[in-house]
Amino acid sequence: MTASEDPPVDVEYLVQASNVTVRFGEVVALDNFSTRVHTGITGLLGPNGAGKSTLIKTVLGLVEPESGDITVDGLDPRRDMTRVRDRVGYMPEHDCLINAMNPVAMVSYMGQLSGMTRKDSIQRTHEVLDFVGLGEERYRPIKSYSTGMKQKAKLAQAIVHDPSILFLDEPTNGLDPQGRDEMLEVIRRIGASGKTLLVSSHILHEIEQVSQNIIIINEGRLIREGPTSALMHGTATQYRLRVRGTAEAIEGLKKAISPAFKVMSTRDESGQISMLVEGEGSSATIFAEAARAGVQVRYFGPDTLTLEDVFVSVFKGGGPGGD
Repeated sequence: MTASEDPPVDVEYLVQASNVTVRFGEVVALDNFSTRVHTGITGLLGPNGAGKSTLIKTVLGLVEPESGDITVDGLDPRRDMTRVRDRVGYMPEHDCLINAMNPVAMVSYMGQLSGMTRKDSIQRTHEVLDFVGLGEERYRPIKSYSTGMKQKAKLAQAIVHDPSILFLDEPTNGLDPQGRDEMLEVIRRIGASGKTLLVSSHILHEIEQVSQNIIIINEGRLIREGPTSALMHGTATQYRLRVRGTAEAIEGLKKAISPAFKVMSTRDESGQISMLVEGEGSSATIFAEAARAGVQVRYFGPDTLTLEDVFVSVFKGGGPGGD
């Protein structure tokens, strides 16, 4: 194989990390981290400071790992940085726009930086601005844009050179509900085109809506990964309990069932309390203790988890499988 030839590529996993360690002084940002990013949309989850942005920057070649191996479309970003950047698009969390420009000028400029000719980059810029929903505002200066429009412009510059791999860091930051829905729909459409997307977000229900696969990271370590459907399937000992009652009565119920069921997560669903519980007790225990506590049981049975349930259970040390 000559230097100009591309190495063999696993088309199912265009991004792979093996035993990667990254340090910033005394801080270990990635700790012997290994994962593979599946074709389609993968959600990257973890608390603030978990190592999500460091992982993306390391894969892009912006951060040098202390040890370990990374491949992007079969290439090593440390040795093949220019070729890797031709293949990837990056939408950073923080503002990366040139406010004095309009989107046509800025996005076409970014296309040229990615190796496109000026003519091709301008033609492609108009196409992607239409695609992300900025077609009618393409000649307005970016400094006059709303937050939502700026997010769309950031996405446009990431996809202008038609990369096979996209890294989106908090793509819905600062958006109102309509803007979030529009951004998620564009992400779905990109994912349906056969590309590889790694989407980092702290908004779990958004990731749940668009991702086929999930990677959960904390303190620089891989905590859980797998297909979204498998992670959310739960186990034979996990149940959904929905109840109505006073806060005091519901707390009493939690304590009463604790010998048989562990409460993994609790949330308010329009006036009724939904609990994910785990244990091998019987439904008779639930109904008897609820009656004693003065709590009305609306539902008790197996249930598909939400991504929030998965996240909470993972950080409590339990939860569904899917490694």
